[in-house]
Amino acid sequence: MLEWRPMTLPPEETTPERVGGKAAVLFELERAGFRIPKTYCDPPDLAAAVASISGPIAVRSSATCEDGRVSSFAGQFESFLGLRTLAEVREAVARCQASVRAPTVVEYCRQHGIPPEQVRMRVIVQEQIDPELAGVAFSVNPVTGREEVVVEAVAGLAEDLLAGRAQPLPAGDPLLERHRGRIEEAARAVQRHFGAPQDIEFAIRDGELYLLQARPITRISFDESLGEWTNADFRDGGVSSDVCTPLMWSLYDTVLEEGMPAFFRSLRLLGPQESFQAGAMFFGRPYWNLGAVKRCLARLPGFVERDFDEDLSIEVAYEGPGRVTPFTVRGLLRALPTVRAVGRVFRETEARNRAFLEGGFAALEQRFAQVPCGDDREAFAQLIEEGYRVTEGTYFQTIYCASIAKSDFCDAFPDVDYPALVSGLPPLKHLEPTRAMRAMARRGETDITPLLERFRHHSRRELDLRVPRWDEDPEHVRALLASFRDAPPAEDPVARYREVRARTRAGLPFWRRRAFDRKLDRLRRFLWMREELRDCSCRIYYLIRRYVLAIAEARGLGDDIFFMTWREVIDDDRSEIEARKATYESYRNFIPPNEIGARYREAAGTAAGALRGIAAARGRAEGTARVARSVEEALSVERGAILVCPFTDPGWTPVLDRVAGVVTETGGLLSHAAVICREYGIPAVLAVKDATQRIPDGSRIVIDGGQGSVELAD
Repeated sequence: MLEWRPMTLPPEETTPERVGGKAAVLFELERAGFRIPKTYCDPPDLAAAVASISGPIAVRSSATCEDGRVSSFAGQFESFLGLRTLAEVREAVARCQASVRAPTVVEYCRQHGIPPEQVRMRVIVQEQIDPELAGVAFSVNPVTGREEVVVEAVAGLAEDLLAGRAQPLPAGDPLLERHRGRIEEAARAVQRHFGAPQDIEFAIRDGELYLLQARPITRISFDESLGEWTNADFRDGGVSSDVCTPLMWSLYDTVLEEGMPAFFRSLRLLGPQESFQAGAMFFGRPYWNLGAVKRCLARLPGFVERDFDEDLSIEVAYEGPGRVTPFTVRGLLRALPTVRAVGRVFRETEARNRAFLEGGFAALEQRFAQVPCGDDREAFAQLIEEGYRVTEGTYFQTIYCASIAKSDFCDAFPDVDYPALVSGLPPLKHLEPTRAMRAMARRGETDITPLLERFRHHSRRELDLRVPRWDEDPEHVRALLASFRDAPPAEDPVARYREVRARTRAGLPFWRRRAFDRKLDRLRRFLWMREELRDCSCRIYYLIRRYVLAIAEARGLGDDIFFMTWREVIDDDRSEIEARKATYESYRNFIPPNEIGARYREAAGTAAGALRGIAAARGRAEGTARVARSVEEALSVERGAILVCPFTDPGWTPVLDRVAGVVTETGGLLSHAAVICREYGIPAVLAVKDATQRIPDGSRIVIDGGQGSVELAD
């Protein structure tokens, strides 16, 4: 008799390449403790397999590309149920194998960019469950985008339901409601196991729930009632670049909710009694309220939605310019209070920033430098209320002002060489580690102690409080220093900036030169202040991490403390930790949509067409593409290669000094990557959709940071 032993098969024997996508998932679920029917895949002795199954048999496809994140092949292959004899099973297996070359399958492959000849068919021979209830469950609502389980089921076999020939049982049906809790629990558990939203097929027999299939949800639409949200600026190495811990989001959201509506009120674009929810979490990641921000800005004459979206690398999900606010006499009169308010906000913010950078932050940092011993919740509360809120609030206000200053300058002078004009900024603190390591490498120094002391607040991922800082991670710093051996002299972008500025100014009518100088100087000041305040932000997060670790040690919490909000840490409220850990793990492998809203639909898969993005730092480079999805991978990139990565954050800054050019999947003209690449004088093309998947590692590419283009040279 053939032995059924999926739980004892090692994972390397049940990969999609060996057993097909559907069977690979079933065997993985079995190993994880979920119940599946007795299942064989391409059994060498078909007769023995059939003899070992008592009752009816099902034969199902398990193609090598089936049930994947990008393409599910749902409904493309044949399944056969209720088989009783070996002859019936043999015929079903043959027909299942032949279905891989069906015209509909070939067309599906063409539409999804899959070479049909690469699809291999494996066949599942499986015990058919005779259920009292069967159906499908989605761990996330694929129609509304809401994070809720959706169940559709019928009494008996679900084939007619899946084929659209039967209606699901209505909500409230006694049979469905008797099992709903268990079905929803299973759907959430499967999602947590795979780390992404799942579509599962189930059957319940004798009170036991069997999983017949599980695959990623490949299409998610959004209900209009959700509004419109984006993770623009958050995803570029920020809090949305990965699943965000509740502690980090609670800090960020506190400042976002206080600062963003208040900023628009200060510009007279939001009434004194008006407000909106500034931030929200979707799929374990933070987003900001795109719809509310657009409604505020649309009160200004000259607002063009497409210009706004393209400037921030937000998906344009409409034809034409989108929402436009025309110039009218009434509109201009209504905008006068905003025009006056903008100048006042700029002046007040700059004065406050100067004072903060010239001594205010240093005093705050010194005040909280001594980490209290044990569980000192009062000291932690003071750090958040009097240190973090001030520092991060100042930083966020400067981000908003820098964005307005950029729009003001680009609207007035749309045809100038923007990247060159905002390069060559005054010395930036984020470049100091690079300068220090360059100098140490030239002198042949290897003692990293000065680096650990001076730049202790830096990290591989600076907006993830769980990640150790440099003074806890000396091996990383040692590897960074080693990467600067034989580094060529750094290029100085100041000369290029001065030359472009002088040439641009000379080409303007004399009566426009004063406005050019005023607007450009203001923009450059705010960009510099933003980067300096980013360093202050990193320093305050360093202190928060130290305080949090001390509290966690005193309470015996370990990493669980990162799954509490900062207010819960103060109150020692641990009631939500387990639920939040489940949510975190449930989205750890999910690639989320960048925009949420009825106009947008999350669709798994890679973009097609030309490789184009935002021209963020001028220059042209040809070299070997090196795909790196983490700063650890980037450290192994050879000098002179072109770095292709999802994003960069301040932790990547020293790495960027060694490459000939940068391509990222996120970012814009004001992003950290853009600023640093301009200061290093290397070309950068940002917001190239799916760049890490579309550009093969090791391929020869040419990037043009002035045109925003990437070409495969091979």
